[in-house]
Amino acid sequence: MSQVLQLPTHNGWSEEETALLWQEVRACCAQGQPLRAAFDRLAARTGRKANSIRNYYYAAVKAGQAPEDVPTGRALPFQPFSSEEIDLLLREVLMAQGKGISVRACVTAMGGGDRSAALRLQNKYRALLKSHPDRVRSVLEELRSEGLPCADPFQRARSLPREASLRLAPAEALTRRIAARAEGMDDARSRQYLDLCLQIADLVAPADAP
Repeated sequence: MSQVLQLPTHNGWSEEETALLWQEVRACCAQGQPLRAAFDRLAARTGRKANSIRNYYYAAVKAGQAPEDVPTGRALPFQPFSSEEIDLLLREVLMAQGKGISVRACVTAMGGGDRSAALRLQNKYRALLKSHPDRVRSVLEELRSEGLPCADPFQRARSLPREASLRLAPAEALTRRIAARAEGMDDARSRQYLDLCLQIADLVAPADAP
């Protein structure tokens, strides 16, 4: 169990606290973790609130006080989404799902491969589904009126093709769809997913054999 450091209780930050902050941020960047993990760990070590640590971090970055070896390109999550960016996010994700591409794969592509940017986009999309379903449905109707491929995220069965459709689909199309879904997963989940697909293929093969 980690102990809480006995540091000054005033609102200002001590040199030791600041050094610990940059240490935790370096560790998060090296491990590909979200910055929130650094704030939470430092909160446990110092007794400060995670939100206060977060605010201090962004203020320090903005003031140019971050050490040169600490990546600061991830200090972007507080940049609010514009209305145009929200519509673009919804259009891209809904069209991607209509093509059998996962949300994670879509936001990863939109974020240019940057995990922090992809997480920001994914969190925003999930928040829109939960808090602004009417806006999501409005964009969905626009895509349908434009004749563009899209999927209704509020219909859970959207990603489960009926047996008849599955059997009649060309093998190449099924392969592309399976590969697209695997692309958005981490290595371990991707292997499990592909292994499961192969097991299913082995199970149905005898029934299809002449």
